Amino acid sequence: MAVHSRPANNRLTFNQLKDRLTNLITVSPYKTGIILVSISAVVWSTVGLFAKGIDADVWTILFWRGIFSILALGAYVTIRSEKGLSHEFANLGWPGWISALVGAAATVCFISAFKYTSIANVSIIYAISPFIVAILAWALMRERSTTSTMIATTIALAGVVIMVGGSSGSTSLIGDFLAICMAIGMAILVVIFRMYPARPMVLSTIVSAVIHVLLGFMLSSPFSVSTADLVLLVGFGVVFAAATILMIEGTRLIPASRSALISTAEAPLGPVWAWLVFASIPSLETWIGGTLVLGAVLWNVLREQQSK
Repeated sequence: MAVHSRPANNRLTFNQLKDRLTNLITVSPYKTGIILVSISAVVWSTVGLFAKGIDADVWTILFWRGIFSILALGAYVTIRSEKGLSHEFANLGWPGWISALVGAAATVCFISAFKYTSIANVSIIYAISPFIVAILAWALMRERSTTSTMIATTIALAGVVIMVGGSSGSTSLIGDFLAICMAIGMAILVVIFRMYPARPMVLSTIVSAVIHVLLGFMLSSPFSVSTADLVLLVGFGVVFAAATILMIEGTRLIPASRSALISTAEAPLGPVWAWLVFASIPSLETWIGGTLVLGAVLWNVLREQQSK
């Protein structure tokens, strides 16, 4: 009896199988950007858990977060780079160095703002950053925000105002000014990431982290940190690195104003994590405002997707 073997050309090679799987899961650059920035917002929303659990002072937190962020970000840049770190540094150019300085300054303003004004004020002021991004993106790139994006941004801002409406705390012009500087700084970063997608912007965040490490070393006693805090700071640094990478890579692929809008989802997600981990029940205002924010983001993403 003759034995019929399967023709060799019917067998899938490893590369053919990889190509078929890649084609199966491949999504458009726009969808990839939306997914990456959305995941970034979720990751960023967990930062409050670390801040609540760490007893160390702000500058000590900046020092150790910077150390572990440098390690995580450095590993990513090294793995992703095809020509080595020296080539990546040479490719930073002035956009990379400016983003490093702006990022470092924005973080310092963000942390310092809480010393002078209320969390409510900082949250509301940060929520205006999508409007600043829209203005900068149009002025520098002629990238116009769609009507639906601006409507969604306005609704999201209203949601944040409702969320923090019941909050109380001391306020001052200095604190509000610092929060405004932070919002402007973050808006500038989003636009730079969008304008210069070929630059190694993840590397620029490493430079920002180095600046924070130096400041933390000079303004605190970082080596007196407790073991428990150090463990949390490791997680904090890794989370910061992951959120930064996702944000930068996603912002390259979608309009800057849409990236900023999606990032506002961080505001309502933070209280949800606190509820799940610390059993801190959110107020009614938080639920209502958070629903508005998330609803506005989801509506905008779905509406814009229909037009693609």
